[in-house]
Amino acid sequence: MRSRWTAALSGIAMLVLAPSFASANDEAVQQQFQQMQNRMQQMEDKLQATTDQLESANQRVDEQSQLIEQSGLAETRGASNGLPGFLGQITVGGWVAASYLWNINHPTSETNLGYPTGDGMGGTNQGLNGAFYPLHPDHNSFALDQVSFEVERPIDEENRAGFRFDTMYGKTGAMLGGPNNRNSNLDDSSIYIYQGYVQYLAPIGNGITFKAGKFATPFGIEVPGAIYNQNITRGNVWTLLEPIDHIGVTAGYAFGDTGFDVAGGVVNGFRPNDPDNNESKSVVGHVGWANQTLSVGVTGYYGNENTASSEHASTLMNGVVKFNPTDRLSLYVNGDYGDAANNGNGKAWGVATGGRFAITDRTGISLRGEYVADNNHVLGFCSLPNSDYSGGLDSCSSAPIDSEEFAVATDVKIFGITATVDHLLTDQLMVRGEVRWDNVRHSDNTANGEFFNGSLDFGESDLGLKANQVTLGAEVVYNFNKFGGE
Repeated sequence: MRSRWTAALSGIAMLVLAPSFASANDEAVQQQFQQMQNRMQQMEDKLQATTDQLESANQRVDEQSQLIEQSGLAETRGASNGLPGFLGQITVGGWVAASYLWNINHPTSETNLGYPTGDGMGGTNQGLNGAFYPLHPDHNSFALDQVSFEVERPIDEENRAGFRFDTMYGKTGAMLGGPNNRNSNLDDSSIYIYQGYVQYLAPIGNGITFKAGKFATPFGIEVPGAIYNQNITRGNVWTLLEPIDHIGVTAGYAFGDTGFDVAGGVVNGFRPNDPDNNESKSVVGHVGWANQTLSVGVTGYYGNENTASSEHASTLMNGVVKFNPTDRLSLYVNGDYGDAANNGNGKAWGVATGGRFAITDRTGISLRGEYVADNNHVLGFCSLPNSDYSGGLDSCSSAPIDSEEFAVATDVKIFGITATVDHLLTDQLMVRGEVRWDNVRHSDNTANGEFFNGSLDFGESDLGLKANQVTLGAEVVYNFNKFGGE
């Protein structure tokens, strides 16, 4: 009974107190709702203030833009303005190359008849006329060949003006014409500017590219730069027949998607020749065609090379065929034919053929075979000794001490074979090994063709000269960019 009364009293109390609890809850809800409204109002006020500031800033930008356009400064400003913009448009490349060559003839400096320019083994790979191995002239000697930089501001339809600058420091720089210190302190470190020109893409047709300054020759396959050649040493066709670079003005045009291109220019001469050594200028012309697997090019040169004379022009014609039948195999044939000024009916010609086969993605083998013919001393192959000669010779171009022991070679044949293996240790580091054979002989058999330096012991009756030369070479090259592109 007692429990029933307790339950009844509890129910009556809940009925009496319920309205009071509901009223309290309503007041709490009202307070929370009011607080939310206040916060939303504050946020609206802040958003309105930010909007007002943004509209004011946009108005100021519009006013400044109108002022720039009215003052004519709009064309001179932009994202590329200033040093950061300039550097962002520049492309930079380069490499470092070092090498070592060993001559199987084991030549000594006494055998080259005055041709080492210094002491030791200097120049002993170059033969009697000093023309062979122009970038690797020394036997049994380590060399810093090239520290090379290529800097270019490329040109296109949006940026029509640019430049290019290529320089080489090291033995290559010294051998190509830099201030060679070999005579004084056996130092071959020197700088050579291979290219330095201004370029402009004129808005004519598909665009005519003009270059003014010093630029690479359009002749041949090989170039001074180590990373662009399949072999360590440059071949006899490049060495004996072809120019390296010129100073002047050229214009080039590509005929859209047809694959045809033409170029022509006026230059100081066969070599850079600054200043020009005569009153006449020389001309260079090129016609080419290419597709994805085959390219063909014909290049010609005509001009006077005689100092202080505008007569007796020299000519040189070059033809190049490149064929890439697969991704792993590349082949080429490169030929030259020309004559020299003031040299009568003298002619010289040569052909080089070769290629590279990629054994793997990182290893390849390259072969090069060459033949060069010199008729009537165009290439400087003058008096060469007979085998029984026991006298001396001041230089290849001067009269021998004992003339009857010499025969003047009117026709000289030059043969060469080179094999090179290359391997990428990393994407940027390449090592190469090479074996090369060269031979000089006379077509009329009036002399024995002993042209290359060999070992000579004091007291020997001959000159220690050899008809053949075999060299072994090793090279390491670090490319600032990846070999084979990005």
